Amino acid sequence: MNALRKITMTNKLILALMALLLTSCGMMPAPSVEQPTPIPTFTPAASSVQDPAANQIPALGGKQSGDLLVWIFSDPNPPSRGETTLEVLIADLDGKPISDAAISFDIDMTNMSHGRNVTTASLLGDGRYSAEVHFLMPGPWRVIVGIERAGETSTVRFDFMVAW
Repeated sequence: MNALRKITMTNKLILALMALLLTSCGMMPAPSVEQPTPIPTFTPAASSVQDPAANQIPALGGKQSGDLLVWIFSDPNPPSRGETTLEVLIADLDGKPISDAAISFDIDMTNMSHGRNVTTASLLGDGRYSAEVHFLMPGPWRVIVGIERAGETSTVRFDFMVAW
């Protein structure tokens, strides 16, 4: 009888530990994903470029890099697995479009690298550049926008989620 009681008590202890372990797993926070950077603002009156916040497609994010303002857009939006058009709008701090730069997109997942995947963007005009990219799978991605202008190179990073 004592041996049976020990087995029953051991089983109860194991079940209690498993329940505690499963409960604590449910309390762990989900992995955090950096939210898109808000779009920087500039005074529309001093600008010759359209306010990006008024763009029909919402921006994935926008950042200031030195003396440049850079916004990134995608079609479809939100970006999804497969072929996606990425577009950037680049303006100086006065809001004037920058159309004399060489732009590239380097895309990669933030949680597992797929290696360098660089695409050269084409100038659309008025500070807008565009390229087709291919997102291999849904999840957290990063686009590094490379900007070469007047012999100087800068990069701007944008993190966002790619949907199915």
